[in-house]
Amino acid sequence: MITIIRALKTVLSQRIYQWLTAGSFGVFLLLYLMTLPAAYTGGYSSFEALNYLTPTLVGFSVLMAVLVALLMPLIIYLLRQGQKSSKSSAAGGLLIGFLAPILCCSPLLPIAIGFLAGLLPSLGGAFGVQIQGFIATHQIELFIAASLLLLFALYQNARKVNEGCHCRV
Repeated sequence: MITIIRALKTVLSQRIYQWLTAGSFGVFLLLYLMTLPAAYTGGYSSFEALNYLTPTLVGFSVLMAVLVALLMPLIIYLLRQGQKSSKSSAAGGLLIGFLAPILCCSPLLPIAIGFLAGLLPSLGGAFGVQIQGFIATHQIELFIAASLLLLFALYQNARKVNEGCHCRV
């Protein structure tokens, strides 16, 4: 935790990164608030999804938006310093956070499984429905996994910020 705090103090000491953090939080909070209730809207994400928010979904929306908002300035800071940032775990967290509720109740997953079953006839059956059922029943666990991935990405990038710029000759 000290690693993350130290890196955030370094990066957020500049006004541009403060604005980036605030803007990212607003954008991602709205996206998460519209996306996470997709299980109740048939897989659609829109402003109408705000009517289906529960305290749990709001909590996960705020948590993931905070993590992404803190992660964005660290990644951009590292890129501007000429260092490589750790984007894979951040991307994983974002994908799980956005795709889990959408795939739960939308026709997207059965269509994809149907397409694959057309190519490989042994796939077919209720495979897509089983995946949708798993996502629907384990949605909270998937949100926890997404949050943990984002936290891990935040830690990785914070550690790189704290290490500083190392010029290779």
